Amino acid sequence: MRLTLLSLLLLLITGYTQAQDKIYKKDKTVIDCKIIEIGVNEIKYRLSEEELQDSPIISISVTDVSKVLLSSGREIEFKDPLTDPSSYAEDKKHALKFHFISPLAEHLAFSYEKSIRPGRSFETELGIIGVGFNVDDYSSSAGVYVSSGYKFLKTPDFYSQRMKYAHILKGSYVKPQILLSIYRNKVNSQSSPYYNDPDQDIVAGALVINLGKQIVYDNFFLMDYSIGVGYGFSNQKSSDNYYDYYDFRSNHYGFILGDSNFPVAVTGRIKVGILIK
Repeated sequence: MRLTLLSLLLLLITGYTQAQDKIYKKDKTVIDCKIIEIGVNEIKYRLSEEELQDSPIISISVTDVSKVLLSSGREIEFKDPLTDPSSYAEDKKHALKFHFISPLAEHLAFSYEKSIRPGRSFETELGIIGVGFNVDDYSSSAGVYVSSGYKFLKTPDFYSQRMKYAHILKGSYVKPQILLSIYRNKVNSQSSPYYNDPDQDIVAGALVINLGKQIVYDNFFLMDYSIGVGYGFSNQKSSDNYYDYYDFRSNHYGFILGDSNFPVAVTGRIKVGILIK
């Protein structure tokens, strides 16, 4: 008889415990309660009868809540719209870009960007050296440059409820970038007799930090402009010597680089493009 009563009591206690809702806050605390209403901006609840027999209705912002567990066993998660991929379901997440000024610098350059998740994207570039307008009468080059970079979009200085990016690829950003140029430079020695080595096989690379901004129009067209600075290297001689000065090149198409005494690399980009799924 005592065993039966004890079993019934345990069942009642278990049933009462399961009948409560739970609110899990982002600070890891848990509120046992009876949820009255779940709104867009706030959750209304009463304290459990165990704590207060006649509890008032209390509100809590959904931005402070990670999830709720209803007494039925259903779990509802609350995600930050700024970083929730479902908030950007209609945004195109791939972009093809053309470096608008590249033909004026004797090459054609293109970029491809892919969104990894809200606030992050990966971008790769390809430049075909020797194509475009020849603005240098003394030399010509042929080769390629490649680069890859990882974008970090700027987050707001302060948050308001239900805030998100206007577009998953839109906004100010920081982009660490690796660049590598490989090309052959041919010099018209008759035009400039000071050149020591008319033909050079040049390899140059750089690690650059870019600051930029990308603007998206109607989920279709974009403009991207940036500047960057970092460190680089090349297989060229230093420009200290008078004759080496004429052989030395600072423009490596993907970036501008100083000599071994000042190996600072600089980049600048103006790109236009279209967005694709």
